[in-house]
Order: sequence, then structure tokens, then C-alpha cells
Amino acid sequence: MFKLIIEEKLRKIEPKKSFVVSFAPKEFGDYSTNLALILAKKEGKPAQAKAEELKTALDNDKKFSGIFSVQIANGFLNFSVKEKSWKEGVEEILKKEGQYGTGSIGRGQKVNIEFVSANPTGPLTLGNGRSASYGESLARILTFFDYKVTKEYYVNDIGRQVRILGESVARRYLEMEGKVIDFPEEMYQGGYISDLAREMKKEGAYHGSPDDFEALAAQAQKYAVEKMINRIKDSLARFDVKFDEWFYESSLEKSNELKDVLNFLEFNNLSYEKEGALWFKASEFGLDKDVVLRKSDGYTTYLLSDFAYARHKEKRKFSKMIYIFGADHHGDVARIKAGLKALGLDEQKFVFLLMQLVSLLEKGESVRMSKREGRFVTLDELLEKIPADVAKFFFLSKSLDSHIEFDLELAKEQSNRNPVFYIQYAFVRLKSILAKAQEAKLKISKKIDKVVNWNKQEQELIRKLLKFPEVLEE
Repeated sequence: MFKLIIEEKLRKIEPKKSFVVSFAPKEFGDYSTNLALILAKKEGKPAQAKAEELKTALDNDKKFSGIFSVQIANGFLNFSVKEKSWKEGVEEILKKEGQYGTGSIGRGQKVNIEFVSANPTGPLTLGNGRSASYGESLARILTFFDYKVTKEYYVNDIGRQVRILGESVARRYLEMEGKVIDFPEEMYQGGYISDLAREMKKEGAYHGSPDDFEALAAQAQKYAVEKMINRIKDSLARFDVKFDEWFYESSLEKSNELKDVLNFLEFNNLSYEKEGALWFKASEFGLDKDVVLRKSDGYTTYLLSDFAYARHKEKRKFSKMIYIFGADHHGDVARIKAGLKALGLDEQKFVFLLMQLVSLLEKGESVRMSKREGRFVTLDELLEKIPADVAKFFFLSKSLDSHIEFDLELAKEQSNRNPVFYIQYAFVRLKSILAKAQEAKLKISKKIDKVVNWNKQEQELIRKLLKFPEVLEE
């Protein structure tokens, strides 16, 4: 609210130049702008002199000066919201309660957020928990601002990784049949693979001959993918994250959308055959080299599915399509963007966010993890030790592009060192005060007295609360 007032006022002074109104460091007030520095450079004046000129003009505007006091520091104009303006802000907070900070900037636009989307080749891990926390929070913020959000999980249920999953389970199944088999390093090594094989055998999910490995592996793949998806859904429900759409990669194959992309690229001379494989001319769209869409064994690559999936999303009329990927997908982003250009899709509608790794600290030691080798900490294991809200807070405590060392001992600690415990403790104390007020039949008014002597802590809290809608908007 107050930031907008400043921006509108300054825009009347300088409608053309690009300037910034940002939150000021605590010691300099509430807001700050670089407008004086920009105009001083343009007019060939000292920054301090231009700042003084602007300050005089703002101070002479009675309506503006009734809300803000203006100070100068190093050529920057700093604004502090006057106490008499706090009253209206606090009354608005009390009136709107849980809806305080909502806005309509979304205007009902459709937004798709695809996140987590872990291969159904194993349980959700710590890194997936970080993606789930971020995607869910982003969806809630956008919904708060009147965007129509679809939370989507993309299921890789075809391709090399799920074939390896099926083979891994099939080999463990044959072991239980008493057969001596090899178990190559490329197979999934985790104990959950043996569990899947055991459940498959117990449920009688395979009716063919154990000697027909191809049929056994195909059935094991189908069985394992379904079981893992259900397990993933259960883990996410426990984490209070629910998806609106579970989009299966195989549906792109069944609806001929993969074939449609291949036909489009061939028709526009954007693909070619070489050494038995089909290549996309990615080098014509900014990449160093061309990339394979269909391998010499006839299997298509993930990239072809990514192209068809992006096209499918665009057909669903989303104004923004947000992807949250792990940092190891950095190269995929460049390749997908090349595909967007080739397919003539609106690149501005696609947003790619890269999430850095999460490592676990347990008793001060970093826990080494590898999904393929079966060494990892699952999201379920984490939730056995700490509640979901604590985990989410720690995951969200750093920006998505920063590496996180998740300190499990600190997250479990019930002391002021643990920020979540401190917040929960303060919340319970506040609820207790309100409960005692109700017992004493004290009326809690939503109208503020004309004269209030806010103490220092109240002043700092109010200043932060008044900025809450602007923080959300940013």
C-alpha cells in the first residue's frame, strides 16, 4: 500500500526514467529510492543537491508529507511511514485477519506449477521435500493473489529408468524363486526393490513363466511404477501437499503427441537421421550441438517427451507454466528452451526454476546419499523424526538457488536455537493471552484509540506487518 503511494508520487515527478522503490535497511526507515541519483546523472548535478530538491518538493505536498517523513542518505531518498498512518494499517489487519495481504493482481489468470515430479523409481527423498515445500508455498501465494493455480506432477512412466526399475524388481523376484542371477551396478540397489519383489510375489501379480524374463520385467515395471506412485502420493499427503493433476508421460505416447512433434520437426527440416538415431537441430537454436530425440534402439529420449509436454501445457491455455527442477537439470533447461523456439511456442510463458541440492547433517556429520546405490534419506524417514511444518520451514529458510545443509538435530531441538520452536512457543503464548482475555470478559476492539503510545517493539512489529502484502507481491 505505502510503497505504491511512493511509486505513484515519484512517477508524477519523473514519468520516463526507470527507478526503484525498495525496502530500506532498518536504520534508514521503511522505503528507499534511487531516483535522485538517476536524475542527478541526467541533469549533471551533484546527487545530494538533487536529493535535497526532491525532498523539498515532497515535504511541500501536504497529503504526502502527512503520511511520510523523508530523509537523505548518500543520495538516496528514504521514507518512514508516520505513526498516525499506522493506525489505519493496524485496523485493516484486524479487520481482514487471515485475508490480510490478499490482492487481485492475478486477475484469474491460469498458472501451472510442475514440481517434485520425481521418477517413480524410488521413494521421495530430502531433495523432493524441498521441491514440494517450495512448489506448494508458491502455489498458495499465487492463489492468495487471485491466480488460478494447477499444481501438477509429471510422472515419467516410460523410458530407460523405469525399464531398469522393472528389471531390478524382476531380478529380485527370481532370487526369491531360488534362481542364481547377476545384479549389475546399473540396477536399483535399495532394499525397497526387494520389498516390491516380495509384495509382487505375495499378491500373485505375475502369472507367466519365471523363465520368460522379458515378460516378467514388463509386469514388474508396471507393478512397481503403480506401487511407487501410490507411495509417493501417501508421502506427499503426509507432508500436506496435494496435486491437482498427475500427468503421465505415457499419455503423450498414447495420444500420438510424441509422433506429432516428430512430424512437425521433420516437416520443418529441424531433424535428421544419423547413425540410426534421430537428431534435433538444436544448434540452430543457440545450443553448441544437436541432440538425440530417438536412439538407435528405437526408444525415444526424455527430451522428446519434454517438447510434447510443453506443447500440451500450452494448449491448456496457461498464462504461465512454471517448472521447478533440480540443479542437475540445468542442461535440460537449455535444450527445452531450444525446443520451445523450434515449435513456435511463446517462451515468455515458460519459467524454469533450478533447485540446489540438500544435504543432511546428523550429529554434525554430512550423510552421503545416492538413490541408485540405495543410500538416501526418504521424506517419510524425515517425517518420523520431525513434523511436516518444521521440515517445510527449514527447507524454505534459504532461497531455491542456495545449497541447504539440513541440520536434523537443530530441527528436533526444543530451544530458542530452533527458529520453528521459537515461533511455535511465541504463538502458543499469544493464544494463551487471548484466551485469558476472553475468560476475563475483556472486549478486544478492532478499532484503535486516537492516541496510542506504541512502544519500540510494537513499532517494529507494526512496520513489518504493514509491509507484508508488499513482501508477498514481490
